[in-house]
Amino acid sequence: MKALVYQGPWKMSLEDLPKPELKPGNVLIKMESVGICGSDVHGFTGESGRRTPGMVMGHEAVGKVVEKGSAVTSPEIGSRVIVYNILADVPPSPEEGDPSFLDKQVVGVNLGTCGAMADYLSIPAKNAIVVPDGLSPDVALLAEPMAVATHGFNRLKAKAVEPTTVAVLGAGTIGLSTLLVARKRGATQVVVLDKIQEKLERAPAFGAEPVWIKDEDTPGTVSDTVTSLLGSKPALVVDAVGTRESFGQAMNLVAEGGTVLLIGNLAKEVTLPLQTAISKETTLIGTYGFNQKAFEEALWMVPKKQDLLATFIEGRCSLEETPEVMTRLAKGEQRALKVVIEF
Repeated sequence: MKALVYQGPWKMSLEDLPKPELKPGNVLIKMESVGICGSDVHGFTGESGRRTPGMVMGHEAVGKVVEKGSAVTSPEIGSRVIVYNILADVPPSPEEGDPSFLDKQVVGVNLGTCGAMADYLSIPAKNAIVVPDGLSPDVALLAEPMAVATHGFNRLKAKAVEPTTVAVLGAGTIGLSTLLVARKRGATQVVVLDKIQEKLERAPAFGAEPVWIKDEDTPGTVSDTVTSLLGSKPALVVDAVGTRESFGQAMNLVAEGGTVLLIGNLAKEVTLPLQTAISKETTLIGTYGFNQKAFEEALWMVPKKQDLLATFIEGRCSLEETPEVMTRLAKGEQRALKVVIEF
């Protein structure tokens, strides 16, 4: 089969690899659509350090079951499925040595997994979730970012955090998905902030007031703008970017006694303004990926919002074209919320 193998920063090669082994409890999926995630791009450049040479990337995937192992009863051959990409009970490879992965082994992210930027993918049958009828493979892919946002809000709910005023930093795929989930969970006043003005054009359709962070703005002026729009500082700030700058902005924006939900994780380390966090009694909640509950909840939300979510898809490419597309995305020569690899 054809597969893209990551060779190191800025390098991928299209190679012929053996078709994945079909274990008794697995299904073999012929890929139809694979999403290029922002984390794939940052991994491709080496910026995040979360991709390892020799691996096949790709964790947002939809395809059809073409074979199933001897122990599999469902899904049936011919079923269109989306990949629930977290493999249970499989610890990360010790070579990675990254405690931030904890006990989650993610298809196409962790060393030792074969991702979906290939013709075929073999995964446990329980990780192949049947796509609702009438949902195209491209749009079904967007259950993945919706699941990230859903899991974050499930984490908030578990800690009895149910804010009505919300600010989201970052108007990318995760940030916009967060807007939909925030509204669904009862937020009545929502703003979204970004440094790229064009990315904010969708904000009203997603139920939020846009706030453009200009080069000359200071954290104080941005906070004043948000407070003016909401009538108060936001009880919840969601950092969907994960840089030193966005984290600092989140800590500045949040109301006293409020919560900062950390979803974006581009930076390995940030500076905590300790006295600010203590004096404002700020709660920090980290959230990583999602669990199956959040994934299935998100998948059933997608058909209700598919017209909006379909606007995320701003580019398509073949497997062969993917390295060049990722290079353009990384260099800022191509802007797209979501590019889909079509097979």
